[in-house]
Amino acid sequence: MTDSPLAGLRVLILRAARPGDPLAAGLRAAGAEVHCLPLLRIEPLAVDAAMLAGAGAAIWIFVSRHAVCHGAAALRTAGCGVAGREVYAVGAATAAAARNAWGCIAQYPAEPTSEGLLRLPGLCNVADREVVIFRGAGGRDALRAELAARGARVHYCELYRRVPEPRWAERVRAELARPGPLLAVAHSGAVVTALRALYGGASPSVPVLVPGQRVAAIARAAGFAPVIAANALAGEMEQAVRRWYTPAR
Repeated sequence: MTDSPLAGLRVLILRAARPGDPLAAGLRAAGAEVHCLPLLRIEPLAVDAAMLAGAGAAIWIFVSRHAVCHGAAALRTAGCGVAGREVYAVGAATAAAARNAWGCIAQYPAEPTSEGLLRLPGLCNVADREVVIFRGAGGRDALRAELAARGARVHYCELYRRVPEPRWAERVRAELARPGPLLAVAHSGAVVTALRALYGGASPSVPVLVPGQRVAAIARAAGFAPVIAANALAGEMEQAVRRWYTPAR
């Protein structure tokens, strides 16, 4: 196999560039031309410090690295630390962020989703436990609903929201109009929606790579095709791109 199996492919990762991003690095190493062009930006929200201070010996669940980053500031304001709490993270990157922020060991699932979290042994028997889910506004309710069904007292701590980032929209439109093989990477349903809005009333004309079947269903409903679904882990997303692109060449 060639050392550059993705040569000739342009990839638009529609979130902000991240230092050492393994997905972008892996795609570039395989020969792809990668652009990180965020269609959304993170806007912090005011946090109820009293709720955090009164949460007791809770289970704390962080659903993203943004939740850790903004949560660290909120917890400092509330005078809270991680001592006495069980800390969970949605995936390895979020767990690493928690370790960097507080020096704690966060448990996390192999599958970086709410469903993966719910399969962890420590979250199976939570009757009468306090649980705080640190997240952005407007996320899925599946994690809270299932933990509540298991008897937990669940609270949201919504730390941020995603809002449109218009300064990159024209650049993304220009990339969509360029000839040649192109793939868009949308890490959430909100990003899929933002990308669809750039087409207005026209049919979407770019393949999209998404994490998991839930976001894939959103992309298909929005008219994207083909939709390539993979586990959210960077290595698995990269392999999905290789499997899709190589036969097409």
